[in-house]
Amino acid sequence: MKKLYSLLLLVALLCLSACGGGENPEGEEFSMIAKIVKIEDKIEVTVTESPVADGPYLVITSENTVYKNAKGKKIARKNLAVGDSITITYSGQVMMSYPPQIVALSIQLQ
Repeated sequence: MKKLYSLLLLVALLCLSACGGGENPEGEEFSMIAKIVKIEDKIEVTVTESPVADGPYLVITSENTVYKNAKGKKIARKNLAVGDSITITYSGQVMMSYPPQIVALSIQLQ
């Protein structure tokens, strides 16, 4: 009987660990439209359109972030300016600070 309970406990633990993924399935992306407020190491924006976000956000960029103009052609980060309306694509992960922070996969000018 102890072996059966041990086996059931092991199976239950394996099932729980398999369900513990995150809120973002592999490869899923989210986007928001925002207006640039300030450009420094992080880009400060105010969200103007999103089903899940509003208000100010800090956007973290990296060497992997892709920047595009309104036609989808690649541009450099230096082409962004305060006041620009942009679409930010990100993984869905949000660092819950104030303001919240996201890591941009891509930024496209509107």
